[in-house]
Amino acid sequence: MSNTQTQYEIHPAATIFPMMDEASFTALKNDIEKNGLEKCITFYEGKVLDGRNRLRACQELGITPQEEEIEDDGSGQFDPYQWVLSINLHRRHLTESQRAMIGGRMASIKVGEVGNGRKVGLPIGRPTIEQAAGLLNIGERSVARAKKVLDAGSKEIIEAVDSGTLPVAFAAKVVIEEPDKKTQTHLFKKGGKAALKEHITEPSPFVDDAQEKSECAVNSLKKLWKKWDATQRTAVRVWIDEHYMDIK
Repeated sequence: MSNTQTQYEIHPAATIFPMMDEASFTALKNDIEKNGLEKCITFYEGKVLDGRNRLRACQELGITPQEEEIEDDGSGQFDPYQWVLSINLHRRHLTESQRAMIGGRMASIKVGEVGNGRKVGLPIGRPTIEQAAGLLNIGERSVARAKKVLDAGSKEIIEAVDSGTLPVAFAAKVVIEEPDKKTQTHLFKKGGKAALKEHITEPSPFVDDAQEKSECAVNSLKKLWKKWDATQRTAVRVWIDEHYMDIK
């Protein structure tokens, strides 16, 4: 492949994670310029599956990147969406709102098509909101809010949540109370969160930190419960019976 960006097609699974902000991208680009590209650009079915930021940096630097292709063995067991999630979660330090946006994108995958209806490699079972929340260890409510932002938010509002500038719960309330995307963008550009806050109803019943933390705790316990054997589960039940009044 040549070093022309238009000749690289991006796999839809790669887009569940947002691109780096400009500060992080500049740091990446400087590192590649100084030390070279340490990790290949990964392709699946001829499309970029991992490495969009590295690819962009290489293109701007005039470097031809190393490439690797994931070969599907035909068993139908490879899920590009799950692969992108597993390979990227440990790389990035993400806030709960940023993880919610990833979950929202996963739960919004249109099985069998993307954008203008072109057929793509199908994920193995589109995650439900509950499944996406479990994968990302966040509350289901957070994923539902993220879906609302992705469906009804302007490009600027979505990017603000992706970058960590706006909390997903706040952004969801904004897009519910102000459905006009041009107004959303105008307010955000005018005064950021402060301008948006003045525009929506206060106090916000939509933001419930206690409920959110509770949902996250339940998701964590569900994961642990699956890993425990019968003896461990019995011990936990006994402990709860003995300490129930203290907890309550």
